[in-house]
Amino acid sequence: MTPPLAHDHPAAARPRWRRILGRLPTVAWLTVMWTLLWGDASPGTVLAGAGVATVCYSVAKLPHIPVRLGFRPLRVLRLIGHFVSDLILSSAHVAFRVLWRPREANGAIVAVPMRTDSDLLLAMVSGGLSLITGSLVIELNRDQGVIYVHGMPIGTPEEAERLRRRVRRTEELFVRAFGTADDIAGFEAAEEEFSRE
Repeated sequence: MTPPLAHDHPAAARPRWRRILGRLPTVAWLTVMWTLLWGDASPGTVLAGAGVATVCYSVAKLPHIPVRLGFRPLRVLRLIGHFVSDLILSSAHVAFRVLWRPREANGAIVAVPMRTDSDLLLAMVSGGLSLITGSLVIELNRDQGVIYVHGMPIGTPEEAERLRRRVRRTEELFVRAFGTADDIAGFEAAEEEFSRE
């Protein structure tokens, strides 16, 4: 049996520069996550994040995963504005409850059905939610399409519903900012089905 030729393998047939370009979105995403976790967007932090992302990607020998994302600048700006305001307001709210009304600083786990089925978008939503003060993603059930978020403070059904609305709003902003046309169409169909229930 003769060994397969190099051109029989799509990865081997692709030029080196195309393989590198195909990995750039993953390295860029890891760099962004590094910068967000450090909370510092200085050039040194970004360069260090890019270096760490490149080394980790190379050492881990991760397979090439095609990234299907859209990019709508105005929607991205709206997402950033929502994220910043949510971060400020939720931090103030949690601080107020913990410092002045500690007995009301209870937490709860809230199940929120998701309307998108894109793994990449769900990962982005989960990461974004976990960066907000007072919310932490506990589990993402892909089979049922449900995300479980621990919220704080939550002491009433109304507060649980408020967290659920916030999660759904965050999901919508991510889908409309980064989703493909198919992702947005699927999201809108699921949203219409949810509204009928």
